[in-house]
Amino acid sequence: MPDKRSAKKPGRRTPAARAVRRRRSDLSRAGREAASPAEAKKSVGRSARAAAGPAEPAAPSRAARARGLSGPRLEPYLRRLLDERRRLRQELSEMEQHQVKTEEKPVADVSGSYDDDLVDVATETFEREKGLALESSVQGMLQMVEDALRRARGGTYGVCDGCGRSIDANRLRAIPYARLCIKCKEHEERLRSVTR
Repeated sequence: MPDKRSAKKPGRRTPAARAVRRRRSDLSRAGREAASPAEAKKSVGRSARAAAGPAEPAAPSRAARARGLSGPRLEPYLRRLLDERRRLRQELSEMEQHQVKTEEKPVADVSGSYDDDLVDVATETFEREKGLALESSVQGMLQMVEDALRRARGGTYGVCDGCGRSIDANRLRAIPYARLCIKCKEHEERLRSVTR
């Protein structure tokens, strides 16, 4: 005689199916308990979000991606990006000329006291490192401007790299090389602060 417990009954649900059914039941109960249809929608939405867990920016589908700026709407941003690129290149050129001048300076006079030499060497080293850090920062900004110009040529300027939605015009006016909308940038900053 076969064991009744081992035989699988038709219609028996798996644990995953039971969980889905329970979630649907909870959602419909929340909808029934709400006083008005508008409250029912809100309640069901909250329950669904709570069941789904913390929200993370989803990768946008190709169809959901916003269209980049083009034509007359793109022109003012292009002008600002080109001006910014020109300014940053000029600044880099001046930094390189200054760096060459500081490297051509004669080494500290060794006839002075030992302590004076160490202070001079430390000061020169500090100045060189500060110059290199500033140069690196300017190069990073120049790279972001170049990337924004590339996106403008590709037709994706003004579209968030994170969520695929349009970046607010006020944000683009303030930071014309922005690649993320405010929400995605805030999310990125939160993640960065957690990893520190």
